[in-house]
Amino acid sequence: MKLRKKKRPTKIAKYEIKRRIGRGSMGVVYEAYDPFVQRTVAIKIAHYQDNISDTIKQKLREAFFSEVYSAGKMQHPAVVSVFDAGQEGDMNYIVMEFVDGVTLQDYITGKKSLSCSQVIDVIYQCAKGLDYVHRQGVIHRDLKPGNIMLSTEGEVKIMDFSIAHVDVGLDGHDNEVQGSPMYMPPEQLSEEKRLVFQSDVYSLGAVMYALLARKAPFKASSLESLIYKISNLDPQPIMEISPEVPEHVAKIVERAMQKIIYDRFETAEALASALGNCFGRLGEVGERIDMQAKWKTLRYLNFFKEFSDDQITDVVNASEWLEFARGEVIFTEGEKETSFYIIAKGGVEVVRKDTVIGVMKQGDCFGEIAFMTRRPRVATIKARTDVSLMSVSTSLMERAPVDTQLQYYRIFLENLIIRLSQATDKLIDHDKALSEV
Repeated sequence: MKLRKKKRPTKIAKYEIKRRIGRGSMGVVYEAYDPFVQRTVAIKIAHYQDNISDTIKQKLREAFFSEVYSAGKMQHPAVVSVFDAGQEGDMNYIVMEFVDGVTLQDYITGKKSLSCSQVIDVIYQCAKGLDYVHRQGVIHRDLKPGNIMLSTEGEVKIMDFSIAHVDVGLDGHDNEVQGSPMYMPPEQLSEEKRLVFQSDVYSLGAVMYALLARKAPFKASSLESLIYKISNLDPQPIMEISPEVPEHVAKIVERAMQKIIYDRFETAEALASALGNCFGRLGEVGERIDMQAKWKTLRYLNFFKEFSDDQITDVVNASEWLEFARGEVIFTEGEKETSFYIIAKGGVEVVRKDTVIGVMKQGDCFGEIAFMTRRPRVATIKARTDVSLMSVSTSLMERAPVDTQLQYYRIFLENLIIRLSQATDKLIDHDKALSEV
């Protein structure tokens, strides 16, 4: 398969192309500028290909855009954000968050290196992000140093969710994927190709090995030889290569890279917990990740669209986050409670006298009228799905700056006006229906 060489584009859709910053099996990545939002972005463009059928083109297009389907819905500080995607002429493109930094591959084969504590910090962030990815029901399947960015500020970004590598029977197909198998678990390289969440845990463990050892766990002159080594041999012990690595850290890598799936950490969160026990300071890293995840969640909610970034930070600092399982009652009609709630994830139903009278979704607010009037709840709220809620009580509200409090009340009043208007429209429609009888 031959790729058609073209000059670097100067513009794609509304995006102004600045420079090429990367190249992979699926496409070329450029730094670009979005003049409407006025921000720097990364834009990935699919490789041009000649002499292939329309069927193969469609399969390649689906493989390329699978990244949008997988990563587009994710909002986590350790996962790169996808903003846009489309087609411009014969070019397919994906627009992503721009990360000012380098991939972890630079710390393995380049002149840069990370200390043991820095490696733990980086893999901890990756594990937290990977746990989030898995909770969205996605297996990355291609975790490797080249798919993980480390920003100049020390923040990790997992990227490249074009995880469904489509075998379209093209010549040279095997050659295109030889870079990734070095970090794949045995089950991914077997004939069955049985993949589970622990498959990504293995790959992340292999990345940690490579960062500590400054080389991949396994290397071979052929794909067949590499598959044999990964499936049957153990890598050289970390402590033989880097004696400064503590034994308990080496054991974490060893457990993550066990060949039998059930001998590994059960989840990415379990791996993060083990890493957190290595150094007490990583607890602070975890808190920072959690705060960033909350901030990013709120930033995308319609309720907070007119809040400034600083006000969003104030909101996160002056709130509690609660989890409810499907069917669980959040509060009951007639209760007195001085809190209101904003749905960060999931949905709830409004129940009055055992009858469902309405539903609410992500971004909706409830309980604000009782919060402002200090009157009993007029309905029961029950979780329709697993729900994440941001709760703000009177005492927490008082912690927020005055301008943030005023912004809250302005939104409450707008919502109240909308509800009153909708109720009035219903009454008018009801009266019209009666008059026509």
